[in-house]
Amino acid sequence: MIPLLALLALAPQQPPALMPLPASVRYTDGRLRLDSTFTAGITGFRDDRLERAVGRTLGRLEQRIAQPLRRSSGTGTGLLQLTVTGAGQAVQSPEEDESYSLTIDAGGARLAAPTVVGAMRALATLEQLVAADSAGFYLPAVIITDAPRFRWRGLLMDAGRHFMPPDAVRRTLDGMALVKLNVLHWHLSEDQGFRVESRRYPRLHQLGSDGQYYTQEEIRGIVAYARDRGIRIVPEFDMPGHSTSWFVGYPEYASAIGPYTIERRFGVFEPAFDPTREETYQFIEGFIAEMTDLFPDAYWHIGGDEVVGKHWNANPRILRFKRERGLKDNEALQAYFNERLSRILARVHKRMVGWDEILHPGLPDGTVVQSWRGTEYLGRAARQGLSGILSAPYYLDHIKTAEEHYLADPLPEGHGLTTDEAARVLGGEACMWAEHVNQETVDSRIWPRLAAIAERFWSPQAVRDVPDMYRRLSLVSVQLERVGLGHEAHSYRMLRLLAGQRGVQPLHDLLSYTMPVMFGQRSRLQGTTQLTPLTRLVDAARPDPWARSRMMRLAERVAAGPRAATEEGTELDQIFVSWGALPNSVGGLVASFPLARDGVAAAEGLARLGRLGREALGYLNGDGAPAAWKSAARAELEELAKPQGLLRLVGLEAVGILVDAT
Repeated sequence: MIPLLALLALAPQQPPALMPLPASVRYTDGRLRLDSTFTAGITGFRDDRLERAVGRTLGRLEQRIAQPLRRSSGTGTGLLQLTVTGAGQAVQSPEEDESYSLTIDAGGARLAAPTVVGAMRALATLEQLVAADSAGFYLPAVIITDAPRFRWRGLLMDAGRHFMPPDAVRRTLDGMALVKLNVLHWHLSEDQGFRVESRRYPRLHQLGSDGQYYTQEEIRGIVAYARDRGIRIVPEFDMPGHSTSWFVGYPEYASAIGPYTIERRFGVFEPAFDPTREETYQFIEGFIAEMTDLFPDAYWHIGGDEVVGKHWNANPRILRFKRERGLKDNEALQAYFNERLSRILARVHKRMVGWDEILHPGLPDGTVVQSWRGTEYLGRAARQGLSGILSAPYYLDHIKTAEEHYLADPLPEGHGLTTDEAARVLGGEACMWAEHVNQETVDSRIWPRLAAIAERFWSPQAVRDVPDMYRRLSLVSVQLERVGLGHEAHSYRMLRLLAGQRGVQPLHDLLSYTMPVMFGQRSRLQGTTQLTPLTRLVDAARPDPWARSRMMRLAERVAAGPRAATEEGTELDQIFVSWGALPNSVGGLVASFPLARDGVAAAEGLARLGRLGREALGYLNGDGAPAAWKSAARAELEELAKPQGLLRLVGLEAVGILVDAT
């Protein structure tokens, strides 16, 4: 198989792999050598958080260059000089100043930032700049002035459907810091689990979690860990729907008589809080009062999505309440519930965040609407005078390519909002829902695609060069592994555990050119539940294999150039030939490794796709293809685009380009 970096390195002497790309970057002549003489000194403001950030950077530089470094000179002297104006906000908010400047020449590196968080962003850029030549490691001479385009740049991490242990959360935060994300939206309650220790209402975690929950000390530690990296943590406790796990221990606050059990299936379920009883709000207020000590952020996510309302419709007391209050439907009843929640949150100085189902007239100022059903809800919220964040195009669990996520913009050209309305769009969040993900697979599903989304949220809107994005992403992906993430090694590691050493290579070859089926396809084809082991080939596959982008670029060059008799055409032909061997190599494993059967259909599909690709190359070398062949080829491509077992084929776009060019 082609090595990772070879897949993306289509041109020599490329600039460093900065991601997100800074607002302004200008390379100059010269370089700053990195060796054991490299030290850091701080002038102006300094505190423990800044010292720890500098220490982390120097520690990673040590590992990179394999030489010890002095942690700090303690003064403004040193090859890296940091000038920080002040601490920044005591509790970080979307208004935190994250700007910085970074100038590097042969004499040293000079970093300036108004806040400690800004200095952290500059240090992340400096780490990405490290390069090497035959003389050793160095930083290129450069002048960077940088600030984010959007104030809210986040990742939702779902710990409700499958629990994510503290180590998984911490390494995710380390990756987020490297690519300058600043919000971890932590989804902590769901029908399948309640994940936080409550000392006031202990049956929440005792009965609703299967014993998988975060202690309050673990929560405090993770919140502090995030703050040390310039990342806010916004908790989400879903209500009034998606709330089954609340009612396992406290059924008296539900709209229908229990008993309740943790839901093992995935989907949208009927249990919902009873919004008509004062006891419900007393319970919620007591819980929120306890949790505010753990989560200092000014924002609090209430969920609010996918409320079925069936239990409301079947409850005579709730129906009478609606009539007496003049609430014409369940949407109006949920609006009443949200209004009561907003008052509870205001009393503890929290601003309400909710999914776009909460959007209705009369929402209090300061409410943030998170758009997941479509970009139009972001515009509706802005026109209503509310802040909004976009998630609709950034669902990582839907198994889209980095390119698809990258080209989606919270404020695309022609968005139609006024200047004031556009200013209410705070930014966006990628979402890692966990129906098909657990602690073993989560790195591979988040990274490296999240780095491309991070660039969309940080960099200027005009930064949209997809091939260059993939070039830089391939290098940043390795940098992300240096902070402890395991996405690049995931496929090989899982295959070795599943199939043993003898079965790894054929299956790894297969997974280099396949990707998982999409979210809905897997739910339909496999019928997954919370109890389904996530140990199939689909779980070892990666969402956007490097070969996909590489093959597209090769095919585009073949189609635009002197036909297939080129270096690019030869490389594609070699790939197509290699696919022909997959049915035998993968099928031959089934006798000793029954799960290899999951890959047989995909191996046969790739062999068919390879034959089609070779035929297209042959026609491109000749006089073109007959019309009947092109029609049949397009029909076969359409057939091969369907799921092949639980996998999808990589290379369809590339072969499609060749077919069209014939």
